[in-house]
Amino acid sequence: TGGTMDRCISQLKSSGASKVYSWATHGVFCRDNDGVKLLQKNDGLEYCLISNSVQSSEPLPSKMRKLNVAPLLAEAIARSVFNQSIIGMLNLNAMAGKDEK
Repeated sequence: TGGTMDRCISQLKSSGASKVYSWATHGVFCRDNDGVKLLQKNDGLEYCLISNSVQSSEPLPSKMRKLNVAPLLAEAIARSVFNQSIIGMLNLNAMAGKDEK
């Protein structure tokens, strides 16, 4: 319903966070979803990133942004089919900006 996320965002801001971003795996929203309205009105939230794993024809408010997970899923499926490591998709050194050695 968004209430927990709304309270957490407010707590982070009141504790001194300069910017707050949130992530929700599946953005399941309906036309009368009070949670979306609640998050949209929260001045402490920069934006909430959701995956496009659930299709919706409803337009998203400005603080809700979608991430396309299709390339990630396609790579995981291909690695599984060819008996390759799925965990190998995560190069944590590259994500941290470090060179692999």
